[in-house]
Amino acid sequence: MVAGALSAGLNWPYWKPIQTGNPPDTHIARTWGLSVIEAAYSFEFPSAPLIAAQKEATAISWSLLLSQWETLPKPLIVEGAGGLFVPITPKHFFIDFFQALQSPIVLVVRPYLGAMNHTWLSLRAIAEYKLDFLGVVLCGTTGDPSEAYFRETFAPILLGEIPFYAGGLPEARLLYQKHLAPGIEPALANPPAPLTLQTLQTT
Repeated sequence: MVAGALSAGLNWPYWKPIQTGNPPDTHIARTWGLSVIEAAYSFEFPSAPLIAAQKEATAISWSLLLSQWETLPKPLIVEGAGGLFVPITPKHFFIDFFQALQSPIVLVVRPYLGAMNHTWLSLRAIAEYKLDFLGVVLCGTTGDPSEAYFRETFAPILLGEIPFYAGGLPEARLLYQKHLAPGIEPALANPPAPLTLQTLQTT
């Protein structure tokens, strides 16, 4: 959802290099009218890419992924799958992929049970890997009292918040304009830089 809204609002192509599950996200992206770059790999089994590839008796080539990246038009929106430490190959996670791309990161957080832990671990990993970082987007908020923690604690790096839409999502460009543009556009106007955890409230 967030990647699609960013693609529509910024008018940048959308690329999900590895897809798992059905329907594929590129199909959904096309229904939104996005400019879609074909995935390098697509698997029907809904799992981590490494497991989905193994189930289909194949393997993901790390060098092929990076070679495709080199040929693509820039800028573009690159969407991961499941989290920074989801395995792509036996030796590589998505965080390694983003480090190889040298592209700034937007961390999407759905504030469900356990998300505080997951968010802090992801931010610490981004800082340790010294990845260029734009900020955090909250997605699917419902008014739960725990969401206040995310808004307050991550306020210095919070780019926007997309609430849960019970009646169906608005058009992707509207999502961007209403919920993301006020935070994303100022962030993009400045040179990207690695995350500094000291800027966050930790007590």
